[in-house]
Amino acid sequence: MTTNQSIAHSALTSGLRGFLSDQSLYALCREQLNDVCYLIDQCCQRIQSSGISSDLSSMCIKATMHEETIFQYASTDHRARLAHWVRQYSGCHAASDREAHAAYIMACAVKALGILSDWMREADQKVWSYVSKHPTDWPWSFYCNFVETQIDPRERIEALEQYVLHLEPITSLPCLIDDELTPTADRAIKNAIRKKGGVVSGIGRAQDMTTRDAAITKQALHYLASGMSHRDITSKVHSWLEQEVAKPPAQRPEWIALETEKALSRKSVEAILKRNFVV
Repeated sequence: MTTNQSIAHSALTSGLRGFLSDQSLYALCREQLNDVCYLIDQCCQRIQSSGISSDLSSMCIKATMHEETIFQYASTDHRARLAHWVRQYSGCHAASDREAHAAYIMACAVKALGILSDWMREADQKVWSYVSKHPTDWPWSFYCNFVETQIDPRERIEALEQYVLHLEPITSLPCLIDDELTPTADRAIKNAIRKKGGVVSGIGRAQDMTTRDAAITKQALHYLASGMSHRDITSKVHSWLEQEVAKPPAQRPEWIALETEKALSRKSVEAILKRNFVV
C-alpha cells in the first residue's frame, strides 16, 4: 500500500468514527460500531493493496446497493460464485475474487453500521419529539446520559437484531468460510448477541423493580389508609419488606426475585415512596 493510499484509508475510517462518536447514543453502540468499522477497515486494505481505482470504488458502492440480490443469487448458486455475482451487479469485471469478496463483506458491514447509525439518530429525535424546544445549554455528557435513560430498549434490541442479520451472510456463504475476514464478522455477531442479551436482562430487571416498587407503594398506602402517621410509614414499610424477604422462597410474594437475599435498605424504601409521592 502506498503512502497516499494509507492516508486516504485513514481519513475514511477516522472521519466515519468521528461522525459516529458525535451521536448522543454512541456509548451504547461503541463496541458494535468499532467492530464493523474494523471490518470495513480490513476490506479497504485488501482492495487498496491492489491499487484502488474508480472501478473498484464503484464496485464497493454498487455491491452495497445490490447486496440483497447478490446474496440471493450467491446463496442458491451451488457453484459458490459470490465473486461472480458481485462483478455482475457492480459492473467491475476486472476485480479479482478476493477484491469482490472484500467488496461484499464491506457492503454487509456498511449496512450493519447504517442500522445502528439510523437507530441512534432516530432514538435521539424521538426523545425530544414531545417538547417544543431542544435543550442546547446542557453539558454534552449530561445530555447523552439523559437520552440514554429515555430510549425504548425494545427498539434497541430490534436494531441489534438487524445489525446481526446484515452480518450473517458473511458467515453463512460457503465461499467466505475460509476468508480471513470471516472470523472478524463472527466475533462482531457474537458481541452483538451478548449485548442484546444484556439489554433483554435489563428489561427483565426493570420490570421486576417496577412490580416490587408497586408492591411497596401499595403497602405504604394501606398503612396510610389505616391512619398511620406519615413519619412512621417508611420504617413500617421497611420492616414489612424485611419480613417478606425473610420468608422461605415458596412463601414469598411473586414480586420478590428468587435471588434476593436481603431487603432493600430503609433509605432505598424511602426513595421509592418519595418517587411515588407517598411520603
